Amino acid sequence: MGMEEAIGEILTAKDQKPMLFEIGPLEYDFHDIDGLYYMLDRKLSGCLLLMWTKPMDPNAEGTVLLDGVPVDGCVSQYMAVMGNMWVLGIPLRGRVIEYGKSYQLHIEGYADADGNVMEPQDFTVRGVEKTEPKPEYAEHEQTALQAAREGIVLLKNEGGILPLAKGSVLNLFGKGVHEFRIGAVGAGKINPRYSVNFLEAVRADRDYSLNEELVSFYSCDRDVLPPAEMMERAKKVSDTAVIFLTRAAGENQDASSAKGEYYLSDEEEELIRGVSEVFPNTIAVLNVGYPIDVTFAEEYQVKGLVYLGFAGMLAGPALLDILSGNVNPSGKLPDTWALDYFDIPSSKNFYDCADKPRLTSEDTVYIDTCYEEDIYVGYRYFKTFGKKEAYPFGFGLSYTEFEIRCGAFSFDGEALVAEAVIRNTGEQAGKEVLQIYIGKPETDLEQPEKEMVFFEKTKELAPGEEQTISIYVPVKMLTSFSEEEKAYILSAGEYRIYAGNSADAELCGSISVSEKRIVKKAEHLMKCGKKFTRLSRKDPEGTLPAGEFSGVVPGKTTFLPYQERRSYPAGKSLTERIQEQGSRIMFDEVRKDPKLSAKFAEQLTPAELARLTVCASAGWGMEGIGEAGRVFRLDGYGLPDFPVSDGNSGINLNVKNIGMPSGAVLCASFNKALCEESGRVIGEEAKELGIPLVLAPAFNIHRNPLNGRQPEYFSEDPYLSGVMAGHYARGMESAGTAACYKHLIGNNCESSRKRNQSLISER
Repeated sequence: MGMEEAIGEILTAKDQKPMLFEIGPLEYDFHDIDGLYYMLDRKLSGCLLLMWTKPMDPNAEGTVLLDGVPVDGCVSQYMAVMGNMWVLGIPLRGRVIEYGKSYQLHIEGYADADGNVMEPQDFTVRGVEKTEPKPEYAEHEQTALQAAREGIVLLKNEGGILPLAKGSVLNLFGKGVHEFRIGAVGAGKINPRYSVNFLEAVRADRDYSLNEELVSFYSCDRDVLPPAEMMERAKKVSDTAVIFLTRAAGENQDASSAKGEYYLSDEEEELIRGVSEVFPNTIAVLNVGYPIDVTFAEEYQVKGLVYLGFAGMLAGPALLDILSGNVNPSGKLPDTWALDYFDIPSSKNFYDCADKPRLTSEDTVYIDTCYEEDIYVGYRYFKTFGKKEAYPFGFGLSYTEFEIRCGAFSFDGEALVAEAVIRNTGEQAGKEVLQIYIGKPETDLEQPEKEMVFFEKTKELAPGEEQTISIYVPVKMLTSFSEEEKAYILSAGEYRIYAGNSADAELCGSISVSEKRIVKKAEHLMKCGKKFTRLSRKDPEGTLPAGEFSGVVPGKTTFLPYQERRSYPAGKSLTERIQEQGSRIMFDEVRKDPKLSAKFAEQLTPAELARLTVCASAGWGMEGIGEAGRVFRLDGYGLPDFPVSDGNSGINLNVKNIGMPSGAVLCASFNKALCEESGRVIGEEAKELGIPLVLAPAFNIHRNPLNGRQPEYFSEDPYLSGVMAGHYARGMESAGTAACYKHLIGNNCESSRKRNQSLISER
């Protein structure tokens, strides 16, 4: 018996007491709010993990003390995905909050599956060391700051409660004071060189300070109302309160319509009610990865409402810049925010774990998701069917006012053109977003009331300054796909034109098309074999989604029905191809002359081509650098090592790099040049880290807010998503790093994602 086997036998003996071992250095990063393991199990959010030597009794409670103070909510559980380990998760969020400080951790009382109680153990935990900005990355980080500033959206500003007066002491409420989220989990996770949360931003600012008593109180990591006497002291300091509402989101698990996810938890409800009763000026900051219920703002007379989202490594300073008025908010919502989750037509078909098991992407049950809402996603539904929303698509307030004037539109058959003038009629400098929508005639096909076809963000306009924007809408933006004709058609009839700064844009003109025209022929490439009713404005009651064809399918073991597939001949053998071309083409030759790429591919056998398309390895394990995968290196062709990384907001490796805002926040900027610049920055840092291709941008449209990957994606609108993704990719590729558009169609559920079949019409 070897030494390792002998030790293993001793440690796992039935009468051997369990012990805890460290998983890496016991360093806690209080900026990484959810941590690496949240995507595997939500109970591990904000936890430091230790490993048990033996299987444990999950029901046996022990005691954990941090510097002598009890730590509640510890989780002892089995983790199959971590090498069949038993771990102890210790929630330290809000408790370990100082750079480089050492904390003493004492653990006792836990019992293993054999009933043996552990001997008490002590560990030293350190807060992460502070990292100072490096001058060589100043330009990159300025882009991250600007993207965060322009992606924050001001939703409500009753009585001009914002910006906050200089010299204010800020009363902050809610567990979000310490649970200040800057990014998603999973593929969209960022690993920034450093980050600055809101508390740090305020402490570093000359004009504002914190009510530190409240900051200390929310180390409890709960949304509870402070004692009455503490509230009274806070009111004497300032009559303004800022409440932070926070939600995690990311790959592997979806959110639900339950309280504490889409809807407010009972604690959040009581907190908002209690704070608004004491403080006449209450502001709520939505540090959330997806749209949530915001009806509380009217119910409790909350005067200010700010959508922060996941704004990246410099979210704290960016938010303070907006609240202080140092920067005028210019973000616009990339999604409709509904008054109620069940107002959203896809709610009947989306797998909602509020009343069902929460499934991960690895679960083995089969689910069908039927897209009965069809073309009526987001504002296309709300505007067409006259459904009132909380906040419309494209909406966002400013601290100044703008006037939008559109000239006459002309159409020559190839493009719709006009000019618009945007004038700052207020008293502060700021930026505005011109949005153009089209209402198509229903001569041939049913159409939504409005579709976005153009947007442009102005430069910063001084009071009284104006900017002329040239509007250009190519004819393809006026077409619609006809399933019957297998073509994109331009219908005859009147095209209504709307101009404004949200989906509430007003009618400003129209053009007429005299005869129908086929602009582009296509084929049936994705025809769904399942017949289902599609939502129609011609029969709203009879076609309203019912969810009949969606949900878990018992007994299903494969995707059905299968679509008809084309077959392709294998062609000539490798020997014949080499004989024809004289010799084997090596990859270095393709580098020098890319025109050889087709011939290089032709010489590969079907078996080699098949192997090449399958990932060689991944670095997701704890020993890897975190790369998403590596291309398989076929023998004999000189193929290089080719790792790829997840991204969207940075390079998702276990190596520190840039931390941009999430895709949704980046999109909320409506700034194409800024999106392109963000892509360039990420591309430059990827190249520096030896990553030739980043698996980004991800731009599946937002069909349902509960999708776990909502923050990774851009918008509910396909045009906005596509344009912003295109600029992002162009920026990345300008740095010499390849971009990879991903999740283009139907990746709207993390619940059993690998076995979740989307039933979608071609259109």
